[in-house]
Order: sequence, then C-alpha cells, then structure tokens
Amino acid sequence: MSSRVPVLLVFLGAILLSVVSSLTVVFADDDNEFEFIGTVQSFPPGFVGDWMIGGKTVHVTSATEIDQEEGMVAVGVTVQVEGALRADGSIDAKQIEVQEREQEEITFKGTIMSLPPPPFIGDWKVGGKIVHVTATTRVDQEEGPVAVGAFVSVEGTQRADGSIDATKIEVLSNVSGDDGRTELEGVVQHLPPGGSLIGDWMVSGRIVHVTASTNIEQEHGQVMVGSQVEVKGTLRSDGSLDAKKIEVKEMEQGDQDAHFKGSIQSMPGTPDMSGDWMVAGVTVHVTRSTRLAGNPAAFVIGGRVKVGGSQRSDGSVDAARIKGQS
Repeated sequence: MSSRVPVLLVFLGAILLSVVSSLTVVFADDDNEFEFIGTVQSFPPGFVGDWMIGGKTVHVTSATEIDQEEGMVAVGVTVQVEGALRADGSIDAKQIEVQEREQEEITFKGTIMSLPPPPFIGDWKVGGKIVHVTATTRVDQEEGPVAVGAFVSVEGTQRADGSIDATKIEVLSNVSGDDGRTELEGVVQHLPPGGSLIGDWMVSGRIVHVTASTNIEQEHGQVMVGSQVEVKGTLRSDGSLDAKKIEVKEMEQGDQDAHFKGSIQSMPGTPDMSGDWMVAGVTVHVTRSTRLAGNPAAFVIGGRVKVGGSQRSDGSVDAARIKGQS
C-alpha cells in the first residue's frame, strides 16, 4: 500500500498542475512519464533548450523527436508533448508533435497593395495582409478589374502566420471609386520635370499618364503640386490611368479647401484615432477636433472614406471632417 502512495501523489500532482496551466494530461505512469497538449508560447532558436508550452517549462535536447508533419513549430501552434515530469513540474521532452490545426474561415475587405504578374497567381498583399491565390481561387471582376488600388473582398482560410489562403476574391470597386468608373478625384503630388504637363503625374498615390491628346481644363486654376483635380480616363492592369481629361477643381474658401475620397492605407494606434493617416497616398493629419462621421466600420485599414480639410503646401491635409463610406 505504501509503495503506491508516492505514485498516486505524483499522478494527482500532475493533474493539479495541468488544471492550473490549462493543459490536458493524457497519460501518467510509475516512471513519471506522461503526455499533455498545450500551446507553444516560446521556444529557443534551433529548438534545443527550454520551451514554454501551456504555461509549463519543457526541456528539449538534441535527442527530443520533433514531429512537424502537421505543420511547422511556431508560437501559437498546438502541440502534444511526451516526456518525464520533474519534481519542479517541468518536463523533459522525449517527443513534441505538432497537432493538426483547424483552418479558420475568414472574410475581410481591403485595398490591393501589390500583385504578382498576370494571371495574378501567387501572393497578393491586400489591406496589409498576405493573400495566397491559386488557380482554384475564384476571382469575381464584375465591378472592375484586378489592379493595385482596387478595393476587394477576400474569403478564405487563415494560416498560423496570419496569411490567407483565398477561396474567393471579389472586386468591389476599381481604383477610381465606389461606382467602378474610371475617374479619380485627388491631389496632385508630382508632375513631370521641366515644366511640361506631358508625362506621368502622381495624383493621390495613383500614376496618371498624360499625353498631348489629354484635355486639361485649368479654368479654376493652374495645374501645380497641391492642385485638386478630377481625372477621367482608361484604367490599365497595373492600376494607373491613361488620362483623357483632367480638370482642376475650384478650391472652396475656408477650412474645407481640400476634398477627396480614397481607401485608408495606414492609421495611428491612438484610442481617439488622432495622428497621421494615409488615405489614397495622401498624408491626413487628424486631431481631436476632426469630426469623424458616417459609417464607423470604415475607419479601418482598407476602409473607404471621404476627407475634407485644409491643404498644406506639402500636399498633406489637415482634416476637419472624415466621413466613412458604406
């Protein structure tokens, strides 16, 4: 009877430790060998050394078998550990096996930031996320072509590293805006050198190709860096525009002398969202006095907004109002 008491105490102690550490004890025997399942919290380079799994220290040596058939070892991955329990509650691991991970279904919207060459099979960057596109991915281009700057909805499964295996991508609007027309309203950020207007412009982060046949209307002011313009033209596959017509827009008096629409490319991490935003390639200075209106769900990376404010000489905008678009 007395010989069984230590074994029972060890077994109960292992169970108690497993409850405290949110681990699942699978098996224990007289030699203190047992198994548990937990989440990898940290591990050393090269794997040899002390790991933290489910709140417990796991000692790994070069003799430890590490099974990665179901996936690579990474922080956040669930593993099964087989080993021997030490008196201090840590484990000498004989085997660590990565468990099969249930794929997480995800749907999100964002702006295409980069693309592989046509037919676009490979890794896309959408709203700051890596999206893996294969020949089996369904791509819906009814509302506009695939291009850098297009606003899309992505459906797929999320990997452990946060990237997405896309099952479906739907273009919601092209680089021109919500209605899919090849039009662009924005601020002139760069003009061709030498004083000529023929060449490539940069308008709110978009390249605009201007030729001698482009109709440029300057009734409301001369074209210059900082001018508010409306561009109409033909969209190229890379997201740039071949301009047919460019019209300089009349600046309104007062604070609201700059108006444009676009997708949010970056935001500060402040609770009140104050700080510098990047919207359609334009730096937007947001303060506590900036009025945030419209659809609040749009105030995320990739969300569509309308900005109104006063333009600085460097082309950035002091925002008086930002309205989230549906």
